[in-house]
Amino acid sequence: MGLSVEIAKIDEQPFIYMLLQSYLRELTEFEDIPRNESGEYEYQYLKYYWTEDTRWPYLFCFDGKIAGFALVRLENETFIMAEFTVLVEYRGYGFGLVFADELIQKHPGKWNIEYDINNAAANDFWNKLVKTIKVSNLKKEKAAGKREYLEFLAGEK
Repeated sequence: MGLSVEIAKIDEQPFIYMLLQSYLRELTEFEDIPRNESGEYEYQYLKYYWTEDTRWPYLFCFDGKIAGFALVRLENETFIMAEFTVLVEYRGYGFGLVFADELIQKHPGKWNIEYDINNAAANDFWNKLVKTIKVSNLKKEKAAGKREYLEFLAGEK
């Protein structure tokens, strides 16, 4: 079984945009996400993942097929998991934990992962992850609204 986490190339940006639309549609169950006049969900930062050196677009692969994506950014010396999803057909096999672990290991240091507390799947996933992988200084804090975040150190800086 070949699982991998790869930096997305610039010509893969339209594909990530399509995946992002599906992902954001799922998130509307928990939060209001604005749409443009074409009915697409707004995500003004996507293009910067290929132009700024503090942002990284990733694709997750299983046996050569796209299985999900993540967008990571560095802000104030903290890595932020801006977006993370595994496609529906690849969920339930533990792939997400493998992808998230590999992704976090690519960026050792301080991390912040925020999620909506009403999103039981995200809540369970991220809390399971930090119990599964090697992290230190783990803190769980309330954020604005119905949000919560996990902050931790991963790997060696």
